[in-house]
Amino acid sequence: MKILLVNPTGHKIGMDHFLKAPPLGLMILAATVPDHDVEILDLRNYKYSPGYFEKKVQKFDLLGVSASTSMINDALKLCKIAKDHDVKTIIGGYHASLVPETAMYPQVDLTVRGEGEITFPEVINTLENSNDLKQDLKEIKGINFKNDSKLYQTENRPLINLNDSPFPRRDLVEKYHYHYFWATIETLESSRGCPHQCHFCCISHHWGRGWRSKSPERIIEEFHHMDRKKNWFVFNDSESTLNMKRIEKICDLTMEYGYHRKWKSCQGRVDDIVKNPHIIDKMADAGWRMMFIGIESIHQKSLDTIGKRISINQIRKAVKMLHDRGITIFGSIIIGNIGETKADVMKTIHFAEDLSIDIMQFTPLTPYPKTDLYKQAKQNGWIIDEDFTNWNLVNPIMRTPDLSTEEIFELVKYAYRNFYFRLREKMHKSFFIRSGIRFLLNPRFWWFWKMARKFIVGGIKVAPDFMADLKSKEYLEIERQREEKKRLKQLKKLEKKKKKEEKVKKNSKKRSLSLNKKIEPLLVTKIRKSD
Repeated sequence: MKILLVNPTGHKIGMDHFLKAPPLGLMILAATVPDHDVEILDLRNYKYSPGYFEKKVQKFDLLGVSASTSMINDALKLCKIAKDHDVKTIIGGYHASLVPETAMYPQVDLTVRGEGEITFPEVINTLENSNDLKQDLKEIKGINFKNDSKLYQTENRPLINLNDSPFPRRDLVEKYHYHYFWATIETLESSRGCPHQCHFCCISHHWGRGWRSKSPERIIEEFHHMDRKKNWFVFNDSESTLNMKRIEKICDLTMEYGYHRKWKSCQGRVDDIVKNPHIIDKMADAGWRMMFIGIESIHQKSLDTIGKRISINQIRKAVKMLHDRGITIFGSIIIGNIGETKADVMKTIHFAEDLSIDIMQFTPLTPYPKTDLYKQAKQNGWIIDEDFTNWNLVNPIMRTPDLSTEEIFELVKYAYRNFYFRLREKMHKSFFIRSGIRFLLNPRFWWFWKMARKFIVGGIKVAPDFMADLKSKEYLEIERQREEKKRLKQLKKLEKKKKKEEKVKKNSKKRSLSLNKKIEPLLVTKIRKSD
């Protein structure tokens, strides 16, 4: 069977300009069907001429698309084009797991929930060989499909041992150029899932509750399969630092096999970091040059409300520990946590500056389907925008009791501009000067200067696009609609005020007439008496 696996377009906005990562999930899926002719098409990171996809997909028997929530509309468009040419269609990825009803679209043959390593080849085999397709599909675990115009969900697929997952087909994306802040990258997956229960996070609904990892030995095998010419090895995990003994063993093997010369980055939690300073030392020695940490808020009440289970003190300590060891920090803050006012959000934004975090991502609170936040937002009528295309971590799609979507969007814009482009203020406060001084003074940061030209040139190139996202056609339209809403709201207020004034005037006139009626007989009587 000829299979086309596609990373759909979506909307590249915000931090997407700085991170261009390969579709690792599709590369792993491709490895599960070695006896079939598979091609990967990355529409998200690379542009093709109009009509290219339609001409391309006609040559294949099956289209497989992996989509997050913000990409699902584009995925459905691709499936519609494929279905018009009698090509079978499958959708997988986060959104298919979060929203089972995705399988009910006429252009979608079926969706895969959760892991696809076992499910995908079973589906391919069934589609190719079944004599009773509907009945045979019911025997495959972890899929959704239409059965007599109703949604049919098979039982869940048991989670796999990650050491049994095949090595990704890296050869299928060699034609593309991927980068992480303009340093060439290879990505790998060392674990799946997360045992924590942040109320905004949908990870556990896709990978299942709990956390699983590959062994340190398997990670080194992954390194062996990666291109050593690339600058950076990026761990594509939602939680890399949960088992720090495993990380320590990975560091030891990394040093033993000479991979410490490769720069590495991963996502970690501040509580794991502060509890294990000696392992952070090892990570720095083994080539770790960047770590993504979720800060989310400066307010302890907010952190407790969202189920983050970290403290402000841990955030401060973790930032200092990482900086002392020459590890740059990519931090994330949520704009508009429930219960926070505009003043609260501003304090959090300025907190990120005071900590001198190197790179920041500011995202509006987003209630992904199935999460506790989604249930709360839906129940309270906070979700303003139901168009999944806009659920992209830049455009606010929900309000809170204290902040409107307009106010949240203004805060997101302010946060980015204030953090990266504060050139009107004193120079020592600007992002570029702050980072540059630290990189010069700390010898452990001197690795940065090997890539400084790429970082600086790349940054200059995308800065206009990055800022234009906050004023792009889509967002100009969003702002236009918001301004129109404001205008209509003001008009309603004015009309209400006018009606109120007219009513007051009318009542005043009535009272005046009534008073005149009462006074007139008295005046007449008085005049007669005087006569």
